[in-house]
Amino acid sequence: MPRGTFTRPGAPRAERPTFKMTHPMLDAQIGNRARITRLPGPVVALTEPLADLLHRTAGGSQRTILVVPEHSAVTPAFDRLTDATGTIVLVQEDATYRELRSGRLISQLSQTLEVLDQPQLKVSPRHMVQRDVRPNLTVSISAYHPARRTTRLGGVVELVAEHLLPDAELSWGGYEPAGAFWDRDALTDFCRRHMPTIHLVLAGHSDHGTLTGTITVSRTDNGLEEYVELSLAGATPATAYRDRATALFRTLSTDAKPQFALAMRTYARADTSLPVTMRRPPTPLAVLMGAPGMRQLGADAAQVASAHGGEATGYGRRRGLLVPLESNFDADWQPLLDLVRTLDGDAGNVSRALGVDSGTFTARGSAAPRP
Repeated sequence: MPRGTFTRPGAPRAERPTFKMTHPMLDAQIGNRARITRLPGPVVALTEPLADLLHRTAGGSQRTILVVPEHSAVTPAFDRLTDATGTIVLVQEDATYRELRSGRLISQLSQTLEVLDQPQLKVSPRHMVQRDVRPNLTVSISAYHPARRTTRLGGVVELVAEHLLPDAELSWGGYEPAGAFWDRDALTDFCRRHMPTIHLVLAGHSDHGTLTGTITVSRTDNGLEEYVELSLAGATPATAYRDRATALFRTLSTDAKPQFALAMRTYARADTSLPVTMRRPPTPLAVLMGAPGMRQLGADAAQVASAHGGEATGYGRRRGLLVPLESNFDADWQPLLDLVRTLDGDAGNVSRALGVDSGTFTARGSAAPRP
């Protein structure tokens, strides 16, 4: 039986979390509305039992709540996949809690769902504390492949490793630690057997740096999408991040079929783990729009590149767009916002490509604060 209760004395009995061991990772339930699991480690990762829990409970009517210690850190894979699956992550503060990403204060665990539904936001002061972090390079890449038996996945990861950490030993798996030696055929076969969507974790280590992140493979109307999100710690000074990302994206544009790629300077610990307090905002460094994306937007890659100090990639009628974005200011999103406005054009290209109402997009976009 797990130790302790999850509510203060005097809470309504109907709202007290009760113990119901339907999975080895479950510690308690709040009626039939939510499951609760405590993760006590100093670095909280997507372990095999946790990955199994999230897989088994995905799509159910109950929410999943994970409680982590106040002075812990979370891995990039844990952070991304809990967000993607709608998992609620709470940080414990003595007898209270706060939501990991927003810092919203929750006085009682049994009130989590009600508090998160409230429009008003009361942020815990402890959420504002800055932990010991340093600059990392994070790349997000979306590439498409034909849905053929001869298709092999993992090529995007190899290109990233070759450019950012060429002496790294790569490994992959369905959970952390990623313990399988890098094998594109095995990875492809695993994804084929777990379609329509599969999330994988990967790691790369060398004497010069660490590379960690996730791969998501999904079946789409256009074939298979391979979405890669990787963070690099060490290996290169932060002042060289933009140039290295630009060189990587230039190679991607010729050796792969990217739909979109974005490089950002982020902040994390030396092992790429993320603090559970407020995070420093990222800085966009470079963006790549593949030829399919530019064709869908109906924009001329050469004209846009000339206006934003970028370059057209590819050849013939398959021209993509590569634009460096870094300015002299940290967390400056203005160059990226200016590029989006150009791509949007007078006809609402971006909203049309995204399949949303152009009036709604313009209204929200003009009123939205800078990230």
